[in-house]
Parts: sequence; structure tokens; C-alpha cells
Amino acid sequence: MAVFSDKGDYYWWLLPPVAVISMACPILSSALGSIFSKWDLPVFTLPFNIAVTLYFAATGHYNAFFPTTLIKPVASVPNITWSEVNVPLLLQSIPIGVGQVYGCENPWTGGIILVALLVSSPLICLHSAIGSTVGMFAALSIATPFDSIYLGLHNYNCALACTAIGGMFYALTWQTHLLSLACALFCAYSGAGLANALSVLGLPLCTWPFCFSALLFLLINSENPAIYKIPLCKVTHPEANRIYYLRMRRRASESRREEQKRKEQKPNDDSKINTGGTPLCTPKTLQNINMENSLDVKIETKGERKPIRQNPLNKAGKRVCRAVGYITGDMKEFGAWLKDKPLMIQFIDWVLRGISQVMFVNNPLSGLIVVAGFLVQNPWWTLTGCLATVVSTLTALTLGQDRSAIAAGLYGYNGVLVGLLMAVFSAKGDYHWWLLLPVALVSMTCPVFTSALGSVFCKWDLPVFTLPFNLALTLYLAASGPHNLFFPTSVIQPATATPNLTWTDAELPMLLQSIPVGVGQVYGCDNPWTGGIFLIALFISSPLICLHAAIGSAVGMLAALSLATPFSKIYSGLWGYNSSLSCIAIGGMFYAFTWQTHVLAVACALFSAYLGAAVTNMLSVFGVPSGTWSFCLSALTFLLITTNNSAIYKLPLSKVTYPEENRAYYLKMKKHQRSCCEV
Repeated sequence: MAVFSDKGDYYWWLLPPVAVISMACPILSSALGSIFSKWDLPVFTLPFNIAVTLYFAATGHYNAFFPTTLIKPVASVPNITWSEVNVPLLLQSIPIGVGQVYGCENPWTGGIILVALLVSSPLICLHSAIGSTVGMFAALSIATPFDSIYLGLHNYNCALACTAIGGMFYALTWQTHLLSLACALFCAYSGAGLANALSVLGLPLCTWPFCFSALLFLLINSENPAIYKIPLCKVTHPEANRIYYLRMRRRASESRREEQKRKEQKPNDDSKINTGGTPLCTPKTLQNINMENSLDVKIETKGERKPIRQNPLNKAGKRVCRAVGYITGDMKEFGAWLKDKPLMIQFIDWVLRGISQVMFVNNPLSGLIVVAGFLVQNPWWTLTGCLATVVSTLTALTLGQDRSAIAAGLYGYNGVLVGLLMAVFSAKGDYHWWLLLPVALVSMTCPVFTSALGSVFCKWDLPVFTLPFNLALTLYLAASGPHNLFFPTSVIQPATATPNLTWTDAELPMLLQSIPVGVGQVYGCDNPWTGGIFLIALFISSPLICLHAAIGSAVGMLAALSLATPFSKIYSGLWGYNSSLSCIAIGGMFYAFTWQTHVLAVACALFSAYLGAAVTNMLSVFGVPSGTWSFCLSALTFLLITTNNSAIYKLPLSKVTYPEENRAYYLKMKKHQRSCCEV
């Protein structure tokens, strides 16, 4: 509060608001601790961020009593000459970045703080310096003005994030050390995005990026034993945390060894003493054989039966149905066949399933057809989308995520959207090869988001949908923006005038064409042929998904007309894609398909369309697109509905496959429930 006060030093009237605001911190700490204890997470500096941000938002630069420093958003491309880089000042920014944790820009102060950290824990001192260095390099990589780098403004959040993950809340191993570097890098780039977004409101960044990134990385669920999250009650300092981890690891190995010894000492139940007589119990296999023989005898004594002749057409029909079953649905048989095949072939299957999972389709053939649709739209987008899917899937494997979820493509679909939309919103046009680097980096964050959000949403048995994509893309576009020197993005501005509409200018063929275009816009594609190819891919896997995708897109188009939206936006399908996804999610995918849930799906599509208009107008103020935020918010809202109507049946997340199979499961459960009631 003193740093951002526009009244300067020794403004004694600032002390009362300092006292009042600091009183709010214990309250916020206690309240957030009650919430975060559900996931055994610390509150970090969130109370400070909330209290100070509210104070700055309440006062502002033009307050008569307590004016704050004026913060303006970036309005032009920075004029950077790389030959003017001062290496000594860059090195000096490392201790300054550590000092900026406390708002201090003096390098000697930063050095003294590092000495204080060294006295307590050399590992904390090391990771804070490493984190500050990572932040400095990240700032250089996005062409940040040198003055702000020298001041350490891009380093302090990274220093905190690297310290938190590198031995403080995770036991220190080389895996968690790499994870701390990744967290620091993510913190630096997300900090750039949040700084640009908050500057629009005239607010400082504070330590929001540190809290966001550290909590995100602490929510990761990993099957890798080397990534060990320490219980919050056992956290002390990295050296002691490491000792606790080694002790727990030793205990686990000893208990495993004892259990193995116990199993070896147990007598073998299968070994029997041969008494030379008839066994007391007939084995089950012999019983089955005897029953089959007695059945044959009974049939023979009744006389010869004429063999039933099956119609050749029936045989052919069954074979066709069986063959079609191999390529429709989730192609379970194909996945089982691939299990003993080389990993590279399995990986291709995972990537294709990830590409189709954007539309809730777990089918590699559908994924291959979707890739064909990408090629029809734009080969460059195809390259960025496929690269992002591959990187995202590989990152999930590296983080030790659930292999069955990876095989189903659940760690790839957010990556393909990130890769496609980063190319769509790039102001450099097609074949800007340097874009592949941020595409790979941003897509690596998708499995982290997926794992973290999955840890939260599992409390309500909810899917994460495309929230990881929305978070990753929004942060990237907010961090870069149209004025970035290396990776400028398309300019997005809010509406400033009433659109001039003449209803006689509406073209019915173009409105009908907007339905497949709306389906294509799920992947950012505005070609109607591409949208048609996507509908074919959906129909192969599930006709119900294809039907609801088209209905949802049509509902979005009608909703746009009801709000007098400019026809060009309707024709481009921008109102159809969120409604399409919402209609699929509710209409048979996560609810069992009945006429009641079908009506609910149409209502969700309509809600998503209107919510999308609100989200678009709000995010355009920050210069970022709406993504699929409205789909995620509306679908999650409708999935949280509680009802006594048995026809609105929400499927357990572990049982969700595709609408037709989901309905079969629902009918089976309904039949079982009836039989239980009769008994």
C-alpha cells in the first residue's frame, strides 16, 4: 500500500487504511483455509492479493484521500533494440526479483534477503534464485521492455513458485526440481497475461500468478512415486521434507517386503493330499461337462430334431452389423487389439482419439476424418493442431497420468484446440514457423490444467470439459496481445456502436449453411465443407452426437437472430459452436438420453448461446476471444442440477462412453432397480 501510494513517503494518514486492510488478512486466511483444507492446500498469499486488490479497486488514482499509482495498459509495440541489453543489469535483476517479493527494488536488499534464506534453508535460497532467473529469461523471450526486467517485476512470482514446488510442498527429487522450473516458467508467462488483463482495470499484478500457478501444480495427480506431495501438517522446510519423504518411502518398501514374505509363507491352497479315493468335491469344469452330456442325452431321447435353417440374409445382416460395430461407437475391440502392439502405433491411436474427443467422440477413425477436415480448411492449422495434440499427450505420459485416460484421448483434446486457435488468432498469418515453439509450450500446460481441475471436479463427479484449453489460450492471448513484437495476435475490440441491420438482407441459404459452419467452429474452422466432414465423423461414431451437434448449432443461430446480431457473425458460425457442444453434453452424453434430457439439452444450448454473448462482450474489453467458456459454464451448471425426476439420470463419470451405450446402461440400471423393488 505504501509502494503504490501516490502521496509518497511519510503520508501519515495512510496508516489507518493500512491497519484496517491488514485486519482483513486473518479473516481471509481463515475462510480460505476452510475451503482449501478439502484438498489439503495452503492459502499462500491469496489473502494479501484479495485485500490489496480490493483496496486499489476501491480507491484508484483519482481518490482525494488515498490516490494510488496510475497503471495503464500497453497501447503500442515496444521499441526494443537488442544491442542495448545491459548484461550486468540483467544479472542484477536476479536478486532484485527476490527483493520484489516484498516490493523492494534495491539489489542490496535482495541480496540481504537471499542471505536470510540461506541461513534458514540453502534449498529455498537456491530455488528462489533459480526462479528469479527463469522469470528474467521468460521476460526476454516475449520481448519485454528492458526497464521492467531490470526492476525484477517479472521475477518475484517465479521465485515464489519455484520455491513452493521445489522441495517445500513436494519432496525434493530431480523430478520435482524439473516440475518447479516448469511451474516458474508457467508463472512467468501467466503473469504477463494477468498483468495485461489487470492493467485494463488499473490494478497491479501483486502475487496472483504465483498463487494461481503454485495451486495448479499442487493439484496434479500423478502415479509417479517420485512426485510426492507432502501432507500440509508435515511441511517444514525442504531439507526436513526430504528426510520425511525418504522415511515414508523406506516404510512403504518395508511393508511391501513383509507382505510379500507373508504371501510366500502361506500354504498353497491348491495343493491337495491324494488319498487314492474319489474326490469329495467335483471340480466345476467336470460338473459343466457332465451337465452338457446329460443335456445331450435328453435331446437324443426326444428324437431327432431338424436343424434350423437360418436365412442367408439374416447371416449377412449379422455380419454387416458386427463389421459396422467395429468402426462405430468407441471402437473398444480395436483398442483391445492394439494393447500388445508397439507403443508408437498405440500412441497414434491415442492422438487420433484425442482429436475426436473435442466433440465427445472416442473413435480413432472419426479422429482421422476430422484431420481430413483440417486439411480441407488449412494445412498449417492441421500442423499446429496435430503438434499440440502430440505434445500434450507426451506431457501427460511424462507426468505419470492415468494410462487409460491417456489412451482414451482425454489428455489430447485440449491440446488440439490450443494448437488450432493459436494459429487462428496469430496476426503473422500462415506458416510463421516460430509459432510452433509457443504452441508446444502452451499445449504442455493442458495436462497440468486437466489433472488439477480433475482433482477439484471429482468431488462432484464432473468432467473438466474444455476448461484447460480456455485457461491456456486466454492466458497466452492476454500475455502476447496485438502489440507483441514476436507473436502478435488479432485485434479484438468491444462493440462501440449499434449495428445497422436490414432484415430483408438476411439470406436463408447462408443461415442454413451456418449450421455445419457452427459445428466446424468448435475447432475454429469456418469452411462449410469442413463442418460437413466433422458431422460425418460424428455420425460414424454416434448418430445421436451428430444429431445434437446439428440441433445445438441451429439453436445458436436462432438465438443470434433473436438478439439482432450482425449477419456476418451468424454466417461465420460464431454463435453455433458453444451451443453445439452444450447440446451434445446434455443430450445423451452425461445424462442418459430420454425425451426429458433432450428438451434439457435444447434449453442448455439456448442458455449457452445467450451466455456466450455476455462472455464475448466482457472478454472483448480485455482483447481476448470468448473461446468455449460459455459451453463449459452452461454445461457444468446443467450437470449440477438436482432433480427427483428419474428420467433425468446423470451417469457416473466412470460409466460415460457414448449416447447409445449410455442409454443401454441407463435401461439396464432401471430394469435392475425395478427387479429389486419387486423383490
